[in-house]
Amino acid sequence: MKGPQPRSRPIRYLLGFFSLFLCGVFTKFSVEGKQNLPKRGPYILAPNHTDDVDPAPITAAIIKPITYLMAEDQAKLPWYKAWGPWTYGVMLVNRSNLQISTIKNIQKQIKKKEIICIFPEGTVKGEGLKKGKKGVAYFAIKNEIPIIPTGVHGTRGVLKKIKKARRENVKVVFGSPIFTKRDDDVEKTTEKVMQKIKKLLPPDY
Repeated sequence: MKGPQPRSRPIRYLLGFFSLFLCGVFTKFSVEGKQNLPKRGPYILAPNHTDDVDPAPITAAIIKPITYLMAEDQAKLPWYKAWGPWTYGVMLVNRSNLQISTIKNIQKQIKKKEIICIFPEGTVKGEGLKKGKKGVAYFAIKNEIPIIPTGVHGTRGVLKKIKKARRENVKVVFGSPIFTKRDDDVEKTTEKVMQKIKKLLPPDY
């Protein structure tokens, strides 16, 4: 899948409602902590990453247009998982060699007051919460914008359960904002983000 740039805001608004419809029909969907979301962007969502379908419930929970960052090595998804990011539009990122052009493109979206979603773990492989990468903290501190720790659970293997006509409990929880300023330490901020995400997840995650 060659991921396109994020689609226009009206299209992403419509797809937000469509995601809400799909989540409501095929899962037992719930959202907590929406009061923690700023009324407008820019800000950064920092969710845990359980399954390739995680953006769907996040989009459904917010409705508003979101700029998703997606690793290039994750772009070769099977069609039944690829159609979502392809339709919504993503910004592909080379994790091993972050290009200056990519940084500039992310900065452009922030300047447009977009909501940016970066999965700090960077992968869905393995069990449990993994060590966070620095991207979330870097862009938040650089622009002095808040980070919203986000917990997503119930999505692991959810497509297989849907095929068996099982409505899994899928939940998105938004934590309290982490406000940043230019002289904040990237490493310490990253650790703080991951600690806050962990608190939003079930004990057995």
